[in-house]
Amino acid sequence: MKKIFKGLMRSGNFTTDRLAAFSDGVFAIVITLLVLELRIPEVEGPHVSEEIKQGLLKLLPKFISFVVSFVYISIYWVNHHQLFDLLKKSDRGLFWLNSLFLMFLTFIPFPTALIGSYPREAVAVIFYGLAMFATAVSFVVMKAYIFYVGRLADPDKAPQLELFYLISGPALYLLAAALALVNTQFAIAIYLLIPVVYFFAGKDLIKE
Repeated sequence: MKKIFKGLMRSGNFTTDRLAAFSDGVFAIVITLLVLELRIPEVEGPHVSEEIKQGLLKLLPKFISFVVSFVYISIYWVNHHQLFDLLKKSDRGLFWLNSLFLMFLTFIPFPTALIGSYPREAVAVIFYGLAMFATAVSFVVMKAYIFYVGRLADPDKAPQLELFYLISGPALYLLAAALALVNTQFAIAIYLLIPVVYFFAGKDLIKE
């Protein structure tokens, strides 16, 4: 059974053009969905300007969650593009692992809306961290498959992956989710810092 499964996953040598195009389309849709929670405040009465100001202030957590998730997805898109640029071939396993990653990616607008609506509630903050953890792990698994299992990367272009950058993102999400049980502000602070780690993690894919 193991040999059959391995044979199915490693079979084929497909072009990556359609896979990359489909992935880009998903990225574009997910980023568009993020903004749907930002709705114009409905105000009435004689003090419209003041009501609008108060309405916008109430939307501030949603604005912040939108920007943070937008940055996350943008960094994933850049790293995804750089990763696929290293491929010399692809197989069925990569197709399914990429689909798994895109599945978690498309889920991001929901926890983003949740934490934006309830930024002080531990359940919302934890749920956001776990959703981001799942997305990060799926990307790391796909990257590990490309470099170490499927050997799909061009050896002339493939960089040396650093273990720290592979595990730091998922580990920080778990840490933040755990801290949310004690203090949601600490957890949110970590969520704000994680993009910095991902930014530098992407640099290992562009070394000459």
